[in-house]
Amino acid sequence: MLHLHCNLHRPSPSLLLPHQSLLPTSSSINQVNFNGSKGWLVKIATKTSTAINSKKPRGSEEGASADKWVHEGSVTESLPNGMFRVLLDNEDLILGYISGKIRQNFVRVLPGDRVRVEVSRYDTSKGRIIYRIRNKTSA
Repeated sequence: MLHLHCNLHRPSPSLLLPHQSLLPTSSSINQVNFNGSKGWLVKIATKTSTAINSKKPRGSEEGASADKWVHEGSVTESLPNGMFRVLLDNEDLILGYISGKIRQNFVRVLPGDRVRVEVSRYDTSKGRIIYRIRNKTSA
């Protein structure tokens, strides 16, 4: 039976970035190879307890939704690359671009359609089209 002995040293505090710490880690050996003259190569994956605890579900940030206003309007003009002129209900004319989910699901947006637009508080001349409101007459 082969016993592998490795001396793995933790970095000194001066080599750590501010978000890293010397807290206990959980580690697992991913790969062990013998490289001839260079000796053994051991790849180890480690996670600090701060990295484990700092994972948050995507979109759970409070500030992300607080920086957006949601308006409704109608598409007045179709522009290249999934961009549209949208006349909002508050009479603002903005440049709207299609969100990723609408792109993925091949939702067709045409001039005259009613849409829901997410507008940033910091640049109110642009917005992301997040929903195409269905027409009551269409199936």
